[in-house]
Amino acid sequence: MAADDGRRVSLLEQFMPRFDTRSQHAIEVHAAAQAVFTAVEAVTVKEVRFLRELEFMRALPGLAATGRLEVPTVDQPLVLSFTRGAVLLGARRPEEVLAGAIGRFWRLAGNDPVVFGAPEEFLTFSEPGFAKAVVGFRLDPIGAKTLLTTETRFVATDEATHRLMSRYWRIIRPGSNLIRTEWLRAIRRRALRLAEATPEST
Repeated sequence: MAADDGRRVSLLEQFMPRFDTRSQHAIEVHAAAQAVFTAVEAVTVKEVRFLRELEFMRALPGLAATGRLEVPTVDQPLVLSFTRGAVLLGARRPEEVLAGAIGRFWRLAGNDPVVFGAPEEFLTFSEPGFAKAVVGFRLDPIGAKTLLTTETRFVATDEATHRLMSRYWRIIRPGSNLIRTEWLRAIRRRALRLAEATPEST
């Protein structure tokens, strides 16, 4: 959806209107959008089933090459640590949140992320040899429930990188889909706990 309410352009469309590939997953949560949004921001790595195991397997080549094991810290909010170098690009409470990163994600060792400050730098970055990734969450109230949708997009900065990313994505997509599904479930669990603790928010 290009516009979130018929007026504003969504953060996804604002920061990555064109992309090479995408994946989308959704879940219904029996809680108000405010509680779900808080859970989106707060869910940590350790709350998502299978994530640590998959990240550990992915990090093994890097460990062999560099002696460093680069996996997300278990207590970090996952929306800001879904990959190395991830930063918040925008948030509209309680409607949507978007994080992004720039790197060479297909490299099992030596994927040093691009460090950028202002979100505008993500938009304007075009150096060849890199790919840009975004992970977004959108919340749509449905009566007393909230439809929570997450979408992941990638775009390469040049054709050669596009081919590399396409091969990489075909390999990791099953694992990525599993993580997205479990991520949504972790958000739902946390949102329901929050809703139960603050019944006035439901």
